[in-house]
Amino acid sequence: MQKQPLGLPKQSLGLLRSLILISDWISFTDPYKQKDKRWFYKNQEVESIEKSSVIFIPVDYSRLILYNLSYILLYGAGIYWTKFSIKKKTITTDTRYLTGLVIPEETWLNNHFNTEPFVFPPPYDFMIAGGNLLEFSFTTLQVQEDYSGQSRRAFERGTILTQLVFPLKEPLVMLRKATEKLEEFDYANAPPLRVLMSEFFNGIFVNEIALESPNSAYEENIPGIRRIKPNLLEIFPKTWSNEVYIDGLRREISKISNDFAFSGASMILK
Repeated sequence: MQKQPLGLPKQSLGLLRSLILISDWISFTDPYKQKDKRWFYKNQEVESIEKSSVIFIPVDYSRLILYNLSYILLYGAGIYWTKFSIKKKTITTDTRYLTGLVIPEETWLNNHFNTEPFVFPPPYDFMIAGGNLLEFSFTTLQVQEDYSGQSRRAFERGTILTQLVFPLKEPLVMLRKATEKLEEFDYANAPPLRVLMSEFFNGIFVNEIALESPNSAYEENIPGIRRIKPNLLEIFPKTWSNEVYIDGLRREISKISNDFAFSGASMILK
C-alpha cells in the first residue's frame, strides 16, 4: 500500500531542539548528603517536599574542565519548581526561573541515553533517557508525514504526557506564561542570569543557584535548593567576563524563550 503524506505543514521550531526534565532534583543532585537535610521556608521548617523538579530548554552549552573533572554548562530558559508542606500542614509551591544549568559530565552520561561525548544540538529525531533525567526532541513532536515518524511522535507524546504534563503541568504552564511575556528572559530587561548547579568545582558548590548580580526576590530560600548567592561572576570568571558574549547569550536565551512560548509549549500541551 502506498504511504500517503498527511499534507500538514510542520510547525517552525526556531532554535528549539530538546526539552530536559529532571523530575526529582534533590535525588539527582545529591541523594545522600541531602537526604536528611532540614529545609526552611520563610522562617518555617518544611515538613516534607513532595516535588522538586527542573524543566529546561537548552539553546547552547559549554564544557568546563577543572581539576581534571568535566562539567556541562547548559544555557537556555527553564524553571525550578517545588511543592512542599510546612509545619502547619499547608501545601505550598514556589519557583525560580533559570537561564543556566550545570551538571557534571559523568552524571549527565550516567543518566542520559547517549554514552558518547555530549553533542549539541542533539542529532536525533527521537530521544529518551532514564532515571531522573529525561530529554525530549521537539523535532519528533512536529507533524510527521511517514508512518514511522508518526509512531515515534505518538510514543514520545505519550511519554511526555505521563512524565511531564500530568505530574508537572503547573510549572510547565508557568514557564509558558513567563516566556510569553518575556518577563524572565528578555535580554534587555530580565532579572540577572541564574545558573543552577547540581555540583561544581570538585564538590565545593553543590545544589546552588548562582546569580549574576544581587536580586532579593531570587535570593530568598526555596526548599530543595541548598543556597542562592549572587556569585556567578566569581565562580565562572572566564565564561562571564566578555560583555559582548554575554549580550549575545542573552539574545539567544530570549529567542529560545520566545520559540518555546509560541511553538514548543503548544506542541507539548495541546
